[in-house]
Amino acid sequence: MSLGNKLITSVVIWWIISTVCMPSISAFTIHTATPFTTKSSLSSSTSLPAKEKNKVSIDLTNIPERGSGNLLEKFFTGGALEDDSVTNLAEAVKIASRIKSAKDLGWTKPPKRRGNTKPRHRAWGGESELSVQDKPNYDETKEKCVEKWLTLEDFQAKTKSSGPASDTAFVALAGGAKYAEREVCEELITQWRPGNKFDEAAFEKSVKAGQTALLTGWGAFLSVTTFFASCIVFPTNPASKFFEGLIGKLLEQ
Repeated sequence: MSLGNKLITSVVIWWIISTVCMPSISAFTIHTATPFTTKSSLSSSTSLPAKEKNKVSIDLTNIPERGSGNLLEKFFTGGALEDDSVTNLAEAVKIASRIKSAKDLGWTKPPKRRGNTKPRHRAWGGESELSVQDKPNYDETKEKCVEKWLTLEDFQAKTKSSGPASDTAFVALAGGAKYAEREVCEELITQWRPGNKFDEAAFEKSVKAGQTALLTGWGAFLSVTTFFASCIVFPTNPASKFFEGLIGKLLEQ
C-alpha cells in the first residue's frame, strides 16, 4: 500500500473514533514535568523531591456525586441498573396500570400515518436525534403529516411520574430508542390490558424486552468502537491490517 493510501486509512480510522466516541474526564488529573526548562525554572524544579515529578494523582474532591448531574447520572438505563429492582418494578407497574389507551399518553386525535422514519437506537445516534415533530418542515395541518413520537418528558408529564420507575415504564414502550411510536404503544397497551384488566406479567415482559434492546444496542456500539480504537492503539494487529487492506482495495478501484 502506498504512503498516501496508508495516510488516508489512518485518517478514516481516526475519523470513526473521533466522531463515534469522545470520552470526557473531569475528576482525574495528570501532572507531568514540562519538556523544556529555562535556567530559572530548572533551579526552582530541582528543589522539589524527585517523586513529585511525573506524578499521577486523583482529585477525590472533584469526583461527581450521585444526583449532581454527572455523565452516569444522565445516562438512560431504563431502570435496568437500579439496586432495588423489585421496588423499582413495582413502582413502574403502578405507572403503567394507569395507562388505559393512547389518549393517556397525549394522542387524543385520530391516528396519522406512521411514516418511513423510525426512532433510532440511543447508542446509534438516537441520543442526539430530534423527535419527528421537532424536525424541520413538520406541519400537522398537512394531509400526509406523520404521527408524533412520544418523548420521555411528555410521558412523565402525562403519567405524572419521574425517576427510575418512570424510566422503566417508558423503556417498555420505547425499547432502545429515545422515542416511542403511537402504533407500537397502542399494541403494547392492548397486550397489557387483555379484557380491560391490567396484566402485570405482560408488562414485565415488555420491560425486559425493552431493557434488553437498550443494553444490547449499547453493547454492540461499544464493541465496534473498541475494535476501531484497537486499530489506532495497535496498528499492527490482524484486525487493523485487514481493515487497512480493505480500504486500500477500495481506494485502488
